[in-house]
Amino acid sequence: MEKVIYGFVSQGSIEIVERNSKFYVRYDAGAHQVTWREDEITDEEVQTIIQNESAIPGVLISVQMRLKNQGIKHLTSNWCP
Repeated sequence: MEKVIYGFVSQGSIEIVERNSKFYVRYDAGAHQVTWREDEITDEEVQTIIQNESAIPGVLISVQMRLKNQGIKHLTSNWCP
């Protein structure tokens, strides 16, 4: 079972969910078209976002760079609301 702990995708925001003791961020990774992603984030990244909404872009860039470095197509949709 998952629990939304931050935000609402339906309101154009990111959404952080907890599932099986792990955290995932849901967001639109597209620039010119909608590209929904759900990617695992760390406890520290969750706390950063909760404490300071202006940190969201930096955290998402960090997540995307981590995915890119792992060879994952970070601009390809992997989730649909």
